[in-house]
Amino acid sequence: MILYFVDVETTGLSPQKNTIVEFCAIKHVDRVEVDRLYMKIRPSMRDLQKCSPVAMAVNGYNAEKWKDAIEQPEAARRIAKFLFGSSNAALVAHNVKFDSGFIRHFLNRYKVDHVLPYRKIDTVSLAFLHLQPRGLKSMKMDEIRRFLGWSLENNHTATVDCEDCVRLFDLLVPKSG
Repeated sequence: MILYFVDVETTGLSPQKNTIVEFCAIKHVDRVEVDRLYMKIRPSMRDLQKCSPVAMAVNGYNAEKWKDAIEQPEAARRIAKFLFGSSNAALVAHNVKFDSGFIRHFLNRYKVDHVLPYRKIDTVSLAFLHLQPRGLKSMKMDEIRRFLGWSLENNHTATVDCEDCVRLFDLLVPKSG
C-alpha cells in the first residue's frame, strides 16, 4: 500500500484563482516513510495581484523567504513525477479535497501529464469519527493539535502540516500486524 501524505500552502482558497506557494508530500509504503518532496514555489506577479492577504499572512509568504523558490512549471513537473498514482496508492490530507483540487489544477495549469492516485483519505473525516465523540469541537488541524496537546510551532507550513497529518493518521489508524 502506498500513501502520499500531502499539504499545500496557497495564495487563497480558489484553485481557479489562486496558486500553490509551498508543497510537501511524504510517501509511505506499507506505513513506512520512503521518500518526501518539499518545495517553496515562486508565485507570478499575476498570482500575487490576486492573492488573499489573509492566506498570505497564514502561510507566512514573503519575497525574501521565497527568493530561492522553484519556478511554477518546474514545480509542477516534480509534483507530477513524485505523486504518480497506481491502483495501490492513495492521497492523504487534512481536507484532502482542498489539497488534491489545488494540486490537480496546478498540474493542469502547466499542462503537465499526471496520473494522481484515485483514492483519497481525509484526516478531517477520521478526526470527526474518532475524536469528536471524545470532545473535539472543531476539526481544524490547529484545534486537533490543541486537543491532543501537540505543538503549534511552525503550523501552517507545508512540512509541519504534512508531518502532523501523518502523525494524526498513525494515531487514528493504527498499523496492523
